[in-house]
Amino acid sequence: MTTDYRTDALIQVKHLGKRFGDLEVLKDINVDIRKGDVVCVIGPSGSGKSTFLRCLNRLEEPTGGNILFEGVDITAPKTDIDKHRQKMGMVFQQFNLFPHMTIMKNLIIAPMKLQGRPQKEAEEEAMRLLERVGLADRAGAYPSQLSGGQKQRIAIVRALCMKPDVMLFDEPTSALDPEMVGEVLNVMRDLARERMTMVVVTHEMGFAREVANRVMFMDDGYFLEENAPEEFFAHPRNERLKNFLSKVL
Repeated sequence: MTTDYRTDALIQVKHLGKRFGDLEVLKDINVDIRKGDVVCVIGPSGSGKSTFLRCLNRLEEPTGGNILFEGVDITAPKTDIDKHRQKMGMVFQQFNLFPHMTIMKNLIIAPMKLQGRPQKEAEEEAMRLLERVGLADRAGAYPSQLSGGQKQRIAIVRALCMKPDVMLFDEPTSALDPEMVGEVLNVMRDLARERMTMVVVTHEMGFAREVANRVMFMDDGYFLEENAPEEFFAHPRNERLKNFLSKVL
């Protein structure tokens, strides 16, 4: 799949490759993500989706190609990747909250340590975001006292506390009980409505159809098809995608 790179792209991925030993997981990936995009990446397990997402902030080191974020090549050896990660919020399948810290402490530690924000300012921002996701009353609780859905909403708030320019979601509902999925997707819907730039690896086809402005299908390390959700789901062109959708819809 070829992509013309636009000057308004927030993230530009050029000829991205990733190997684990002899296993080639990503193969010459070219894509751009523009400010305000909500991109959902779908595909079978093992297709390279999570690896692609983790390469975007170099949690996985690419073995080829370049990634430009806000005009800076973050794959360049001298790039301060920690500085750029502050602008890339990441939400994982598992919540990765510090179990020995209260929710408030989990939320303010990074803004204070990495961005030098005063504690009062960090706490006020954290409380504003907690209120937004309906968890203001849990600020003094510990992660063990929260449900899975609550923990994942806290994980989203923790990323938002850094005031990122883009949010990366790696199958954020896959570890949740079915009845908790909706509360997390609702938070993500709100972010999309506010034009937060988002790249979401997901198995939630209804969410992709409803919220994304672009849906991309990955298999065997390639992006095989991309389209607006209406066309993507109603009129898939790629045979592999047709077969995949026939099993998941």
